[in-house]
Amino acid sequence: MINKLTQTRIIAMIALHDHSPLSPKRRTLCSRENAQRVAARMMDDGLDCVSILRTSNPLQPLRVIAESVDGPEVELEMRLA
Repeated sequence: MINKLTQTRIIAMIALHDHSPLSPKRRTLCSRENAQRVAARMMDDGLDCVSILRTSNPLQPLRVIAESVDGPEVELEMRLA
């Protein structure tokens, strides 16, 4: 299960609803694009598999982990060929 993973986690967020305004810097850091950038850096550092997962937490809608995960919460998976 995702809750029990002990791998390195890097949190990224996407834009929240209008009733929860974020600063421009926070919006950038919390974007899907930033999550992909973080995942690519993890791959560059030598990992052979990285997953970006969706969470149900509005303050942490995306999580980047250094492991392959199978399930509906997977947004993107990167693997070395």
